[in-house]
Amino acid sequence: MRAVVAFLGKGQTSVGTAIRIEHRRATPVGASVEITATPPHEVAGSHLTFHVRAVDGSGKVVAAGEIDRAVVDWQRFLASVSAADAVH
Repeated sequence: MRAVVAFLGKGQTSVGTAIRIEHRRATPVGASVEITATPPHEVAGSHLTFHVRAVDGSGKVVAAGEIDRAVVDWQRFLASVSAADAVH
């Protein structure tokens, strides 16, 4: 969420639409892992694709991939979620 803030206007938020992650190696229980999300160079409308990496304490990449998010109007999103809850 912190990586997407620079792309949001007033009254906007973002929602996740897809995650594509490749797990490359195991990490020992209790080991530290640093996750980074690189913002997109170009924005295609309201869709954003972030490149993500998980690196363990020894500097090895343990996972990598992409996360897609869509920029939406906050109030309209809340209204659609509330309407969906009322149906179920």
